[in-house]
Amino acid sequence: MTKNCYPYLLDPCPPEFKDRPRYDVTIPFDNIIYIQASVNYSIIKQIERPAEIFSITLKNLLPRLVAKSNKFIRVHKAFIINLKYVSSYNKTSIVLSDGTIVPIAKRRWKEVLQQLN
Repeated sequence: MTKNCYPYLLDPCPPEFKDRPRYDVTIPFDNIIYIQASVNYSIIKQIERPAEIFSITLKNLLPRLVAKSNKFIRVHKAFIINLKYVSSYNKTSIVLSDGTIVPIAKRRWKEVLQQLN
């Protein structure tokens, strides 16, 4: 996995930055299965692509995702998931379509339940 800069993560990179490969990384938000926090980095797991690391925290990334789509929810301090890829869930965890089991924080359970129903 390579570390990438984030300014144009969800939007097309402006032409003046096309020559900087670390900036010219755009991920279609529909391809995002989940995002996992790793200190000040976010690991973005996508459909049929390897995970990529970006230098942005979940706290800064979530508002950008929500502005583009209401399919994303923070279920734990270390995870944001795309509701489109939820296979099953119970009170403590969510199973995603790729088989990943993501924990649900106790304090976020009611919000998560509302979004899933």
